[in-house]
Amino acid sequence: MDKPIWVIVANGSMARLLERNPAKPEGWVEKECLTHPQSRLHGAEAGQEPSGHSIAGRSGLAPRSEPHDHERRKFAQQVAHAVKGAVGGGQGGALVVFASNPFLGELLDHLDDTTRKWVSASHPLDLTGLGLAELIQRMHGEFGL
Repeated sequence: MDKPIWVIVANGSMARLLERNPAKPEGWVEKECLTHPQSRLHGAEAGQEPSGHSIAGRSGLAPRSEPHDHERRKFAQQVAHAVKGAVGGGQGGALVVFASNPFLGELLDHLDDTTRKWVSASHPLDLTGLGLAELIQRMHGEFGL
């Protein structure tokens, strides 16, 4: 029997979790869609001022942190938690991640060790704008899922 496949399609403000379980006849199913519009806001719109530089030990100045970068990292943590919940109870399978840069790295960094073991492939692509049918077609045609 084939193992299930989970796919994350994400960018800094939207994430979709899809599952294909060969034991179920419906094929691909969108399990969850998370959104985080705060990641798209600029500092003034988010009601925050840029933090600027700060003193950080002997190195002098710490890098500037923009509010939308903070929000994107927060969303990566939220998506990682949702993925852990969805994939964690499975009995084998694979996890494939499609996400825009730099969100791909942030998301992979927030996955726990157990979930990270399930990752069979990651692709720096933003496919969040595709409908489910077109997304499935691309996953089958270009990536062999």
